[in-house]
Amino acid sequence: MVLPHWRLGTVQSVRRVPTGLMNRSWRVKTDVGDFMLKLFLDVRGPQLAFQFSVLRALAANRVPVVLPVTSVHYTDTVIVDGQEFGVFPWLNGRHRSGLALRMERVRELGRVLGNIHLTLRSAAPTPNQPFHQPSIAPDSALRRVDRLLDLVDSRHGGGSFDALAERTLRMKRGMLAKLAYRRPPDIPVIMSGYLHGDLHPHNVLLDHDDRVQAVLDWDRMRVGPFSKELARAAAFFFTYGDDRGVDLNRAAEFVHGYRDVLDLGSNEIAIALHRLWWERLADNWVIEWHYLRRNQACDHLLPGQTALVKWWTNNFDEVMRRLAY
Repeated sequence: MVLPHWRLGTVQSVRRVPTGLMNRSWRVKTDVGDFMLKLFLDVRGPQLAFQFSVLRALAANRVPVVLPVTSVHYTDTVIVDGQEFGVFPWLNGRHRSGLALRMERVRELGRVLGNIHLTLRSAAPTPNQPFHQPSIAPDSALRRVDRLLDLVDSRHGGGSFDALAERTLRMKRGMLAKLAYRRPPDIPVIMSGYLHGDLHPHNVLLDHDDRVQAVLDWDRMRVGPFSKELARAAAFFFTYGDDRGVDLNRAAEFVHGYRDVLDLGSNEIAIALHRLWWERLADNWVIEWHYLRRNQACDHLLPGQTALVKWWTNNFDEVMRRLAY
């Protein structure tokens, strides 16, 4: 039994939460409130302890996060039969696409991310040096595309995914060959540190008025450029998922909100946008999962990813002008 290690009142029901790829969670209803029981599978031990210490620093700086409930042993987690568990308050919020948010809420969301990075700089300091991460070379990207095309071509009588995968790979192959000269220059990034690592709408809980209630799931916390997480979050929150690409009005407001708190400078944001575009062009992780890992869980993401790469390539200068300067 796990739950007796916490003072949660009288347990009325326990139900598995179906979402979550890395960990397992259950909603626990008691006579004093609802809680979430979490089995940690991805991050454990010292890494988890570090994560909780960072969460407390973020909460002290008024960043909306969820702190663990202390066990009867005065610990954040409990190990039972070699498995590590934690309990958190249950929050009744909602996940929303950034496209559904009013402009003032979009700017507030940007400020939240800026405050996260500002707090992480002091709460989890890293060596003070430029962050260097070269982008993939065109010839390497082309070889990867060709290997995947061989797999798709070998599947005679394939379905709709096979057809889209082949169209996507051939489109990207043509773009990579034509636009090889636009590979991002290997310029070190100055402003770097610990990041949330996986900021997207399903990891941000909003209240009934679309204010950020909590930023969730810190298991992907890692060191990297702040500008990369800013650019990546803008793409996640404000992408239409079709040939309309990104809502640049909202994405720009999000970036402005971030810069209200932490101004990285136009140059670093431009570098991040350039690298993210090239990364999306050169990367084919959904197709790799499908054919190499035999994992179809993310097949539904491919149409939106393909449309975004095409739109971003055609609107590269406008994206840069609206979001970086």
